[in-house]
Amino acid sequence: MNLITRDQLDSWSDTPESKANFPHLISRLIRATTAKDTKVHIPWGSATYIGGWDGIVDSKEGTRYVPKGISLWELGTDRDPKKKADADYEKRTSDPLGYTPHDATFVFVTPRTWTKKEEWVSQRKEENIWKDVIVYDAISLEQWLDEAPAVSRWFASQGYAGVCSSDGIITADEYWKEWSCSGELELVPDCVLAGREVAREALIKLLEGDPSIIGVRASTKGEAIAFILATMRASDLDVSGRFISTTLIVDQEDVFRNISLSIQHALNLIVQFESTDPLGVATKNGHHVLVPLGADDVFSQESITLPAVDRNALIEALEASGLSRSKASTLTKESGHDITILKKLLGFPSYGATWIKTQPIREIVPALLLGRWDESYPGDIELLEKLSGMSYAKYREALAKWLYLPESPLKKISETWRLTSPLDLWRGISAHLVDQDFQLLEECFIQAYHSGNPVLASQMDIPDYISKKRTYSDWIREGLAQSLILISIPQVGVSLRDPQSWVDRIIGGLLSKASGEMWVSINRELPLIAEASPQVFLQSVSRSLSHQPAEIMDMFEEKPGFDGPVASHTGLLWALEELAWMPSFFRNACLLLYKLATLDPGGSVSNRPLNSLTEIFKAWHYQTLAPYAERVKVLKEMLPKNVDVSWKLLTSLLPSFSSKTAFFTHRMRWRMFWEKTDLNYTYRDSFDMYSEVVDMLITLCDGDETRFSDLIEAAPQCRPWDRVRILEWAQETVGNTEHKKGQAWHTLRRILNHHKQYPDAEWALKGDELSPFKQLYGQLYPKDVLVRNVWLFNEDSRAQMIDPATVVPFALDRYKEIGEQVATSRERAVSELVEELGLERVLELRLEVKYPWYLGEALAKVIKDEQDLQRVWLCLEDDAPHIAFAHGFIYQKLRCEDFSWIQVLVQELLEKGYSDKAVANALFPEPLRQELWRYVDTLGEGIQREYWLRIRPYFNGLTDEEIMVCINKLLHYRRFSSAVEVASCHGTHIPSDMLIDVLRRWATEESQEPRSPVGYEIEGIFEELNKRMDIDEGTYCELETLYLPLLTDVGGQVGVPHLEEELASNPESFVQLLKWLYKPKDEDRQRKEQEGLSEEQVQNAARRADLMLEAWKKIPGMQEDGTIDGIKLREWIDVARALARECDRLEVADIHIGQLLAKYPENSPHWPERKIFQVIEAINTEELKEGYSIGMLKKRGVTIRGPFDGGTIERERAEYFAQLALEVMCDYPNVSEIFSELQGYYERCARERDEEAARAKLDS
Repeated sequence: MNLITRDQLDSWSDTPESKANFPHLISRLIRATTAKDTKVHIPWGSATYIGGWDGIVDSKEGTRYVPKGISLWELGTDRDPKKKADADYEKRTSDPLGYTPHDATFVFVTPRTWTKKEEWVSQRKEENIWKDVIVYDAISLEQWLDEAPAVSRWFASQGYAGVCSSDGIITADEYWKEWSCSGELELVPDCVLAGREVAREALIKLLEGDPSIIGVRASTKGEAIAFILATMRASDLDVSGRFISTTLIVDQEDVFRNISLSIQHALNLIVQFESTDPLGVATKNGHHVLVPLGADDVFSQESITLPAVDRNALIEALEASGLSRSKASTLTKESGHDITILKKLLGFPSYGATWIKTQPIREIVPALLLGRWDESYPGDIELLEKLSGMSYAKYREALAKWLYLPESPLKKISETWRLTSPLDLWRGISAHLVDQDFQLLEECFIQAYHSGNPVLASQMDIPDYISKKRTYSDWIREGLAQSLILISIPQVGVSLRDPQSWVDRIIGGLLSKASGEMWVSINRELPLIAEASPQVFLQSVSRSLSHQPAEIMDMFEEKPGFDGPVASHTGLLWALEELAWMPSFFRNACLLLYKLATLDPGGSVSNRPLNSLTEIFKAWHYQTLAPYAERVKVLKEMLPKNVDVSWKLLTSLLPSFSSKTAFFTHRMRWRMFWEKTDLNYTYRDSFDMYSEVVDMLITLCDGDETRFSDLIEAAPQCRPWDRVRILEWAQETVGNTEHKKGQAWHTLRRILNHHKQYPDAEWALKGDELSPFKQLYGQLYPKDVLVRNVWLFNEDSRAQMIDPATVVPFALDRYKEIGEQVATSRERAVSELVEELGLERVLELRLEVKYPWYLGEALAKVIKDEQDLQRVWLCLEDDAPHIAFAHGFIYQKLRCEDFSWIQVLVQELLEKGYSDKAVANALFPEPLRQELWRYVDTLGEGIQREYWLRIRPYFNGLTDEEIMVCINKLLHYRRFSSAVEVASCHGTHIPSDMLIDVLRRWATEESQEPRSPVGYEIEGIFEELNKRMDIDEGTYCELETLYLPLLTDVGGQVGVPHLEEELASNPESFVQLLKWLYKPKDEDRQRKEQEGLSEEQVQNAARRADLMLEAWKKIPGMQEDGTIDGIKLREWIDVARALARECDRLEVADIHIGQLLAKYPENSPHWPERKIFQVIEAINTEELKEGYSIGMLKKRGVTIRGPFDGGTIERERAEYFAQLALEVMCDYPNVSEIFSELQGYYERCARERDEEAARAKLDS
């Protein structure tokens, strides 16, 4: 009996949805009964109203229902099929829309019964317009559907025809809907495809090939089926449409036999029964058979094994399914990336894992209690043995089978074990726990935590800045704390009478009398400890903070780390942040963070208590579930406790450019699992909080000038009503605040200038909005002459130094004009200062202002009196930075005078007995040129010395001759670093002998100035020298030896090419390096070799030899084009090895020769270089091969990757060496063996990186 009859089709034709869905039915029928390469274009749904042909099909082979070639389809559900067929035929015959009727078949399809269709077809064929004319009605469709069981069952499952199937078969659509839907939630295909691209492509390739049996293995059979269906649903329309139209999931063996034998068209049959007997026959009949496999299913044929889903891809897929980012991340982490467990956590119906009924649950209890462990730690092993009552080896053997069960509760990554989903497992089997289990867990916690986790004895000699291995792994300590959390959560439902009290007692035992050392030791686990016992944790922190000194503050002490200072308080801040999320703990957590902020000693670590509070209370991104009123209440409670801290906190909460960045605070993992943490931030809440903060700040201001200024500074970026509130308050209280420093006046000037200079900016205040600021600016005009004027010599942002009354929109071409305005303001200020305070006080200001040069410049424009000038000349005795005042003064005078003026001044200073330093100071503002230096040479040696020792070596714009004079002077007065800087800038015009002299003296003589870092400049001089032909090799080698550490440093570009050439040419030089670096076995030989050398000389020689051997890349016999002269190479090696043998260094010589050979560039067109391989094969010592292997590894350098990237880089290297090994296997078997060993090394590294990435993904 047919599943769909013509009467049912007739009835369905009367329904409203038939017009839109009929094309979908025909599309599926065509795809189900034609070859894979058939092109089908049949729009359905709303697309049916677009116009054009209802369907276009191109089939390379004719089938019973689809003709060969192009067929053009018209579809209609009208009650009168003939009328519809006539209309469509006439319309398409008159306008076939670009197709040639003689080359195409016209097909009309109706779900109605049309008794005279044959007569109509005959009449149309007689017209001989179309290649052929075909009509299908309800009778035809009934037969067609019978040949396409997947389509007929899909059609029935939609309820279109009022029938359903119950014969042990369901369609791909039905299964997917059942698997992916729960309530309002529907999982997208990417949830099960996440990170499984390779397996997906493999499946598609097999399905596109010849009929076969395809096994797909996942954690459960259901997941395997879902993966198969998701693979096709995520494919392009042609592939997915054909697959869905030809796929059935079959539950019963007899039904499978019936379908596989009776259906002629190829199907994809997914089997859900155990027997494999009928599978082979089905493939013989042209069907693909897909066998879903669980983790422990045995299957004789090769199958596609699915990897774990990728963390990031799964999170994105869950977001696409309608979950928030935070919820998707939480579920991904909590499920252990297991799709079946994920569905349970999402609320999909579940009967639980099958192993709950089939396996001995007590076997898994020790693993449950510990949660996670690392079997490379002795303490972890000890705790497992304590809980299991057997040796670890025996218990590990018992656990092994659990790894391969469907929905396995365990994951093993290298030496680490963990629960797949702690929450799911505790909820599933905690009822099996007995009192002794809880007692043992408590003992294990005490054992792992109360000891402080001592360092292993074998690690004691490792430097403190390197992490040392301890007795217990971080994993097991986290796992123990995790177990306490899960026990304390009511939703888990453990059998203890009062789980929270039990956990509180254990945590209280740890924290009640914790020393500073104990607090530091549990920093990493504190967020978990706080989640396990929030009240006890908060009480313990509060108790410690009440002590003098507070033990817990030891966590803030910074100590040297590998790449900078480290502290141990981050875990404490995270613990308080996570508790602040919960309304019940919000107040106490915030008050404790506030207390920590008042005691915070500061430091380089960016995590600070005040930053935590800022993020928790941030108006537009608060990090708590506490309601608005509670947040405001707690803020107000904190205000009076420490006004300075409160002020910093509140101002950080106001809108500003810096506050537009927000960070998520730490969240509890399990206590918040059932909470709705996706906060709905509203403008109203933000605006209300801003207003509250403004009111609180006003309350705190209390006549303080700095706080008054801070509020004014914040006003422009506040909401309009808050800005008005601040400005009205300022007007009311301006007279009650003593503005001694003029801070608010300066702030107002900057605000007015900033907004008036950029009036078109979105943030700029306009006209009336700026009026209150202008009014306040006028009211606050300082009466104190110092406040009014000195600021001009403490600021250098000229655009902000203009009088707001004269400000116009900023433009780059006005910068000179702005500079002139500022200079005029400074001149006016100095005039006023001299007039009101006198010259002596102005001169004192040079010691107080930030920019004394500008003060000197301005004063030079004001005073002319000789007596006043004499008082200024006294300032020439100043040292830096105050001497800038006198320099600025003289510089300004020189702008109006010629060289004779400075000569007169110097003569005057000499006559009046000024020091050599003062005279030299008078000369520095004079522009550098030879005339000046000739004059300096006429002065005494003391002045010359002062001048050349302190002159700034900026010699741009001078002639080559002048530059050389400068360098000679700098060398004469032993300013070698300055000489290097000048020589580097002007090297192309400096003779080689002078450049060589500069380098020699910098490296070998004591300098009169501090040695500044001039590595870049020295490399520049070497680059210049290497281009020249007037220098002998000996000199080159001497200089490269002097600068060997610098030239061979990481990142250096110049290198030591001449030393490399020396080594590549003379094996004697190579062996000499070996003699410096390595001791001979014969102690008498060693004493003779080191005779007359100090220990320091021996160590220096060894250090240089090591650097040189490491830097040496030029292989003996290597030509300009990269080829190797094999004869020269072998001759060099033979001599080197003979010399090394004579001095008892043959083994190390072979190692270094091997490393050198490995430095042959792999990007050379001549790689792999066979002549090198010939040498390795000929010598074939273990040392040479070891050296070559080490050298190949060292060439790799540093790699950079993301935390979840795994060992992709290493796998590529392993494949590279595998190919090399295969390529040279026949001709160079020893070299092939080296490459094979390197392949193995990189494969091991790849696995280690993969394991690290897998652990990181599970814990993030």
